Amino acid sequence: MKSRFAFFSILLLIAFVLSACGQSVAEVPAASLEEGAMQEGQVYSYGMSDDWVNLGYMWTTIEDRYNVVHTDTDMTSAEQITRLLAEKDAPVLDVADIGYDFLGTLLDDGLAMTYKSSDWDSVPAQFKDPEGRWASAYWGAISFLINTDLVQTKPATWDDLLKPEYHDMICSRDPRVSSYATASVLAAAYAHGGGEGNVQPGLDFFQQLRETGNWREGVVLNVAAVQKGECPISLVYDFDGFAKRDATGLPLEVIIPQDATVGMIFAQYINALAPHPNAAKLTINYFYSDEGQVAFATGYAHPTRDVELPAEISAKILPESAYPNLYFPTSLNSFSAAVKNIVDGWNEIVGAE
Repeated sequence: MKSRFAFFSILLLIAFVLSACGQSVAEVPAASLEEGAMQEGQVYSYGMSDDWVNLGYMWTTIEDRYNVVHTDTDMTSAEQITRLLAEKDAPVLDVADIGYDFLGTLLDDGLAMTYKSSDWDSVPAQFKDPEGRWASAYWGAISFLINTDLVQTKPATWDDLLKPEYHDMICSRDPRVSSYATASVLAAAYAHGGGEGNVQPGLDFFQQLRETGNWREGVVLNVAAVQKGECPISLVYDFDGFAKRDATGLPLEVIIPQDATVGMIFAQYINALAPHPNAAKLTINYFYSDEGQVAFATGYAHPTRDVELPAEISAKILPESAYPNLYFPTSLNSFSAAVKNIVDGWNEIVGAE
């Protein structure tokens, strides 16, 4: 590769790769993708476990339809970035689901492939990257998950949670490490006149929640804690609340705070160095197809495309009217700044543990 021709060969190779990465699926025949995926025989994901938003059903469908074997490694968004950087010389990941607040790092490090699904044009602009490096197939809103056996009066707003009747009842997580805890602080900020540009009202609210004793200390919010009755009121994504209800069989009710909630975007992307790119592209195509969007709704997530849902699925989810004050991230930069301010503010409240 040190000959005089190497330089020109490299230029040609770069041009070819850039051209290929820029193609949308419309430029790649579906039959070619399916042929390539069957030859690859595998698709690897990070952070897309079977028990999340009906993904188990979707992975089984993809495996059966395209004759590939799926393997997932569960990890956080931060762990994804670290793993991708470490695996650059021996890539493993094909496709992943990542938190919106980590997209800036993903893009800055050039870790995402450019690819536009077959239904790209019908994905609303707020749920996709103009260059095709990521898109969001679904979103979830912050909710109050209530155990009606343990809670007599249902809270409807954030300020309701401050009432004495909810003493030692409210479970959440640390917003320094949990996206839905971060979104909860942001939602409380919106409810009290703040927002992405001013998260202090949300931090003040949670400090007050802790000072009243309504915040439950020492309990890790998970299915087991809910099952054991340790979390009478949990701050979770709406789809996660419904999933916990189904998993536990308890009388759990999902309530959307009427003064403000935040719609969190979950983004899917293909690894720039995906070892099984055809299988990854078919996976993305499936997620954004009408069939895939209905499958997400079956797992109680909100599809980002405007698809008609079967009546039996619509009957199981909350109507649009249940979300009167719904706020989405306005941009990567502003949301990332808000997250940083929430983390810094939380450190001041509880100390950098």
